[in-house]
Amino acid sequence: MSLVKRLLIPVCALALVNPGQAEEVPCQPDFEPASGGYPFTEMTEVNYALPEDVTVNRIHLTTLDVFDESNPRENNALYRLANRIHVETRDYLLRQQLLFDEGEVLEQRRLEESARLLRRQDYLYDADIRPVSLCGDELDVEVVARDTWSLTIDASFDRSGGENNLGFGIRDTNFLGHGVELSLKSKQDVERDTLEFGFKTDNLAGSRLKSRLRFADSDDGSEEYALLELPFYSLESRRAWTLSFRHGEQTDSQYFRGDDVTEVDHEFENYRVSYGFSDGLKGDRVHRWGVGYWYRRSQFSLADELPPPAIFPGDRELSLPYFEYSTIEDHYVERVNINQFERTEDLHTGDRSYVRLGYSSESLGGDIDRVVYEGAFHDTLHYSERHLLQHGFDFNGLWNVDDRETEDLVVDYWLRYIFSQTRHRSYLLNFNTTYSKNLNTHEQVVLGGDTGLRAFENRLMTGDRRVILNLERRAFTDIHLFNLIRIGWAMFVDVGRAWEPGVDSTFEDDTLANVGFGLRLASSKSDVGRFMHIDVAFPLTNRDDPDVDSSLVSVRMTNRF
Repeated sequence: MSLVKRLLIPVCALALVNPGQAEEVPCQPDFEPASGGYPFTEMTEVNYALPEDVTVNRIHLTTLDVFDESNPRENNALYRLANRIHVETRDYLLRQQLLFDEGEVLEQRRLEESARLLRRQDYLYDADIRPVSLCGDELDVEVVARDTWSLTIDASFDRSGGENNLGFGIRDTNFLGHGVELSLKSKQDVERDTLEFGFKTDNLAGSRLKSRLRFADSDDGSEEYALLELPFYSLESRRAWTLSFRHGEQTDSQYFRGDDVTEVDHEFENYRVSYGFSDGLKGDRVHRWGVGYWYRRSQFSLADELPPPAIFPGDRELSLPYFEYSTIEDHYVERVNINQFERTEDLHTGDRSYVRLGYSSESLGGDIDRVVYEGAFHDTLHYSERHLLQHGFDFNGLWNVDDRETEDLVVDYWLRYIFSQTRHRSYLLNFNTTYSKNLNTHEQVVLGGDTGLRAFENRLMTGDRRVILNLERRAFTDIHLFNLIRIGWAMFVDVGRAWEPGVDSTFEDDTLANVGFGLRLASSKSDVGRFMHIDVAFPLTNRDDPDVDSSLVSVRMTNRF
């Protein structure tokens, strides 16, 4: 299914591909550019056929205002003023996402992937690329993008599991239209108070380089993080490299029935350099290889307020060269109202996987000899207009060569099924299970309000394994409050358990279960892709337990409906 779709173009504009039939593409160099009411998602899907060996004659760039002044509900003095104040995304930044240029022979696949790259940017609400004129073998295309309001007061309130997390700051996700995100924020949660500065760009100085900077000062330590990377930015990318650094100190707490009972101070360092290479897209699959060096150190000491765990966590120092391999299947489809709200979503319906394997030895600076491994596999089991079934697993761990045993092993498996009853109604089933073995004692597998059981305290159950099942009935309504906030709702059932074999959970019922309902709020003009979940949940099990309330209200920020 083509990603260059959903356009209402005059009949004379382009060839519509009907089953077994294709019309000629007229020559119309004086086309009408997209207007403010451009229907990114509302139009019936239409496939556009591009002849072979067609050359890009001209690329037209159209950036639409944050507010659509052709819509009477958005054509008011306040919204018009906002449009005038807003700094539009620079044309060079839109061109930077494109995998084709004027004068080049164009493949439809590159057109489709370029549209996906545009929609991936946080500073755009939606984007599309449409062919607009074909004269002989020369094609004109139009890039259509709608900006978001980038400068926001970053105030957040997150309440889950009976705990409050507060945040206040300022953030610009598209500073002066250059695609740079700058943020300054103060955060307060149950574990620490933090003042944080962030810098982020995917096109450093107009290049393909990705850069990240983060500096955080907390009441229990600090953290510095820096990344400079040339990623595999497209399926045709042939090389990539990464330089990264992370250092910090923090206090790690361990929990029992939702209360922190032990803690340790944790200092960590992480350095990585890597180089990757690929032959690009062959058929419908990409294969990528990479080599690198990785240094990781974790050192623990006594904390000030609580005693340490009964078994004090062991220090770790890893110094390893490594090899990695990844593969991606080139299968994508466009959908609406799956994980986002009235935005074009690019769903990957193929498979993808990666594996990284390294060896840390004493001769290279490691504390002892270890094999270091991690990997992932994600796949779509079934896709149709109404059904989406995906699953995957992730794993990481160490093999202690001297003691011949596994350390810090974590394996996570998930399965997610969505049945789209209509465009505005759907059902969700989400299953997740986690298994760990020989975790360092500062780490735990936890279960509670912040991990999917919305009527219970955070980290109420602990162990070395976990199972979670979430069922939801979801509604994407047409309510668009002040044309700023889209409103949806959900009813849900959550069931889960965390445990360690042979250890008493101290609960009457070893399984936690709840029902509930909630609102889903999504901004349509700023902070795109972020949702506020306001949920009210009622426990079905352990209702007489003193650590379980009769109901719990949670407010969370997340990136999915």
